[in-house]
Amino acid sequence: MRHLNSIFVHCTATRAEWWAGRRSSEKAAECKRWHLDRGWSDVGYNFFVDRDGTVTEGRPIEVTPAAQKGHNTGSVAISLWGGHGGDQDDKFEEHFTPEQDRALRKLIAQLRMEYPSITKVRGHNEVSAKQCPCFQVTSWLNSAETPKKPERKRIAQTKTIQASSVAKMASVATPLVGVVGGLPWQNLAIMAVLAVVAMVALGVIDLERLNKWNKGDR
Repeated sequence: MRHLNSIFVHCTATRAEWWAGRRSSEKAAECKRWHLDRGWSDVGYNFFVDRDGTVTEGRPIEVTPAAQKGHNTGSVAISLWGGHGGDQDDKFEEHFTPEQDRALRKLIAQLRMEYPSITKVRGHNEVSAKQCPCFQVTSWLNSAETPKKPERKRIAQTKTIQASSVAKMASVATPLVGVVGGLPWQNLAIMAVLAVVAMVALGVIDLERLNKWNKGDR
């Protein structure tokens, strides 16, 4: 087994929809045909990462890749499907999928675990005047995956608000319990309206918050 010290990330510069629905192995075989047409002995890359995250082997890892001139020795070359028309300073997500993000990170981690001698992970554009792989590998690798937006906990929040409101309403209503007994219904209606007004004034009923509840914005 050859001594490995680096990983280089590339892209195929194909459109996102190119050969959509075709098997990853078919795509790898097509890329191999391109490289053979150039007079190469095999496909240049050791691995491909497809749009759905499928990883396909290209040139055997035991064989030196033909991918980044002057830096092939001791390297592993990984190519992402996509990147057509990209720039070296673009963001990963502008050209590639979240599935590719996860698969590439996993593949790099596995290679570094299996071959501890690998100390560098670089992009093709770091050693050549190329746009490939259409993002800055070091910045991407050091960044975490985009976190998912947390769901709103509407039920729990509503219960909390309701509990605080009930406590305040009890403090206002308790002194009135001994007063309302025996009063005609007209007086009771007036007192109910006054009680609501008082609770709004005291902050027991938050009209703005109630409006947000009605709109579903909790």
